[in-house]
Amino acid sequence: MDKVRLLQQAEGKPRAGVIPSEGLDLKALGVLTALALFWGGNSVAMKIALRYMEPFILAGLRFTISLAGVIAWAKLRGVGLRARADELPHLIALGVCFAAQISTFNIGTDLSLASRSSLFINTHPFFVAILAHFLIPTDRLRPVKVLGLASAFLGVFLTLRENLLSSTSYMRGDLILILSALILGVQSIYTKRIVQRVDPAKILAWQMGVGVVLFYLLSLIFEEPGGWRVSGELILAVAYQGLLVGIFCFLIWVTLLRRYSASKLSAFLFTTPIFGVMLSRLILGERLSLWLGAGAALVGLGIYLVNRS
Repeated sequence: MDKVRLLQQAEGKPRAGVIPSEGLDLKALGVLTALALFWGGNSVAMKIALRYMEPFILAGLRFTISLAGVIAWAKLRGVGLRARADELPHLIALGVCFAAQISTFNIGTDLSLASRSSLFINTHPFFVAILAHFLIPTDRLRPVKVLGLASAFLGVFLTLRENLLSSTSYMRGDLILILSALILGVQSIYTKRIVQRVDPAKILAWQMGVGVVLFYLLSLIFEEPGGWRVSGELILAVAYQGLLVGIFCFLIWVTLLRRYSASKLSAFLFTTPIFGVMLSRLILGERLSLWLGAGAALVGLGIYLVNRS
């Protein structure tokens, strides 16, 4: 989802001779549903992969694959990836922020459930809305956005309340996931400030490249060497995250942004946490409680209202 914000800001403008359509046709709706489904399944794939591999080495492997796709995309577009002296500090800072966000996401998912991970990481648009209100003069909170924020935070509250009522608490993992969403919000705002003068392909390549180096370094320091085992499930889960989500969904999203209104596309992503909760139940057999279901629905409604405004 971090790529979604970046590409909305940079690729949402039409190419010469291409006018984005305000309405979404049936074909676009079908593709959007598939994207939301794939993004919703990311936490499920992460939870499966974490059975066999520790969080930092998993992040390094996943984004090594995604980085290769982004570099290929940049080459096809003829975009140079060498950073100028004035760009370098910002690109490195974004890479460190990216590494912190993915690390907390992986650790939080490991300590919680995939359904809860999908819900909490998708709260990042609300942190973006709040931060933008104070840091970006042209992006103020409006009544509909405030209503969306209220809906989302009520959903988060209901889900966290379940920790206090359950004998099995996931509070630590849930709070780390909320921290990850906050970091993603900060990353999105920072990206918005520099994306007007730095190509998005360069930003993505550098933040992933810096992140990959940090992931492998953190793995060497904190994780057991060889403390993972290869399995068919691991290969499928990493391929899902690195190839399907990290490259394929990324390219499809860019194509949609060139043909349709970015605001209407973004509003449809309210289904992502709902798909995440459903897939966690179907694939992993996680218990779908009333609190979690209500929380996912309220967060989904909040995403819709915030993007719609």
